[in-house]
Amino acid sequence: MSAMNILNARRVGYALCMAALLSAGLSTGTRLYYLAFYMMLAMLLLGLISVAWTLFTVKLELKGVKARVTRGDRLMTVFSVRHASLLPVSAIRVQLSVPSGYSAAQTVNVTTPPFVSRTFRQVLQCPHRGVYEAGITKISVEDVFGMICLSRRPGTKLARMEVCPRVTDIAPMLLKNADMGPEFRSTATEDTASPSDVRKWQDGDELKKVHWKLSLRKRELMVRTYEESARPDTLIIPDLQRVTTLRDQQLSIEDCVCEASLDAAKAQLEAGYPVRMPLTNAHPGEVAGQFPADFPAFADAMLKVAFDSPYDYERVLMLMMGRLQRTGGAVLVTARLTTRIADMALRMQQSGITTRLVWVSDDAREETLTMLERLRMGHVEAQRRDPWSFEGGEHATGKADYEDEYDAE
Repeated sequence: MSAMNILNARRVGYALCMAALLSAGLSTGTRLYYLAFYMMLAMLLLGLISVAWTLFTVKLELKGVKARVTRGDRLMTVFSVRHASLLPVSAIRVQLSVPSGYSAAQTVNVTTPPFVSRTFRQVLQCPHRGVYEAGITKISVEDVFGMICLSRRPGTKLARMEVCPRVTDIAPMLLKNADMGPEFRSTATEDTASPSDVRKWQDGDELKKVHWKLSLRKRELMVRTYEESARPDTLIIPDLQRVTTLRDQQLSIEDCVCEASLDAAKAQLEAGYPVRMPLTNAHPGEVAGQFPADFPAFADAMLKVAFDSPYDYERVLMLMMGRLQRTGGAVLVTARLTTRIADMALRMQQSGITTRLVWVSDDAREETLTMLERLRMGHVEAQRRDPWSFEGGEHATGKADYEDEYDAE
């Protein structure tokens, strides 16, 4: 039975007892019944005064809420409580809005004597990415008899809090013209069919680039320069279809899809490859970047993206096939691994596109592991990523640690 149901049952019983005493007093004229009735009424009035006095003199202050944290962080906050009521109360309940998609509120019971500021520590866990509002949302006070409970809002604004996906360093996916190292990369980026200018000879230039006619005319070696062709880019395609499972598992899977996509984007940008990430949810868009300094745009997009795509992942891959002709690599991140998705990944690899498939799941059945081996045999970089494998990760229980820190006069 919930606390509210218990409180309502207690009130009903108390009211019935007062009604019985009053009825007995009116029927028999015995003063003892009247005395008991007035004593119970006085208890109610005393409880109401003590609760109202405490509620409207209590002051709370919350410190330590950060504007931006990383998923999995444990945020230490401190809040102080002080009131000026001389009458006792049972407890002061402080309701906190916390950054958790599973349980958005936590209630903490505190007690403090009048005119004394008591400080408490509250550990807020940040289990899932997203934008939240953190702070104190409601204050409730209950009298010592357990009959009256009044609440009010603290009058302070909630703080906006962003829980960012975790990003880890992984090996970049080497694309075709980077397989032979930096020397080959420098020559491969020049488009020999598009000469752009000429310059004087420098040590290390190739003889085939010498402009002989101009060199004879100027009586010094002149070398052709060429336009640089675009570096092969990487197309990262996260599966943004709705995850149909329990709420806490759904959030963990969504987090892992976002983090796997960000890991790939960071690795490719740092390796010097341009990255494009189409977001095919209900409000489609695309994030693109060429340098590591562009990575915050990807992180911000994955922080806020919603998993509400109206298309299944197979259809999304079919729509992307036309764009793969100018793509050097493709990273597929999905929580669903079907035979059709595996066939599409193999087809991309066979067409000359370096392909990586990240399957977000803890499924270790033989048939699914066999499918991963089949992809690896086809030279696809197939990986399985467990969404519950990181340290400190949890199923978003919504529980938090609570500790009384010290008293301050």
